[in-house]
Amino acid sequence: MDMIEQYFSAYLASLIMWGFMMAFLYNVVKKSSAPSSDPSVMWMSLAIFLSYLVSDPLLNLSLGVDMMYSYKSYLIWALSDLFILVVILLIAKNKSIKRYPAKLYVIIGLTVNMLLFIGMHVDVNMINLFEPWWFWKVYSVTVNVMDVIMIIALFCNKDFLGFVRIYQWLARSNKSSDLV
Repeated sequence: MDMIEQYFSAYLASLIMWGFMMAFLYNVVKKSSAPSSDPSVMWMSLAIFLSYLVSDPLLNLSLGVDMMYSYKSYLIWALSDLFILVVILLIAKNKSIKRYPAKLYVIIGLTVNMLLFIGMHVDVNMINLFEPWWFWKVYSVTVNVMDVIMIIALFCNKDFLGFVRIYQWLARSNKSSDLV
């Protein structure tokens, strides 16, 4: 069963990377059909695709690096997400979340993934827990769900889960609580 999980996780990571590549290519075509449109979502798609390409387990394995069993892999993935998060914030720094919901979805996805990678790094490398427990299941499901959410957001650039509405509601409630 361990061998099946190993191959499944490697191929799932490649499938996610392929999804980001397709999101980038879709946004390239969309931008080329409307040259005067804003390229921010296209650049965000490219940044995330390149990040996932560099950290793809199958690509790394073909280059002779086995990221899946490196004790630093979770830390490398967390730092990669932090770097890409900064790049995304620079790409879309003056872009409205209401007009570009993909920005918020990508920020949330990368932040959640980064925190989960840090949690797994602490769990495996500092606490030295090697037996699966509930956090590992949460990690496995959540990282992949966040990746799929980011891919969908980069394709459609719509507020399909209501994150923008929640963000705006929180921003309004914080402003009203500051007045009291």
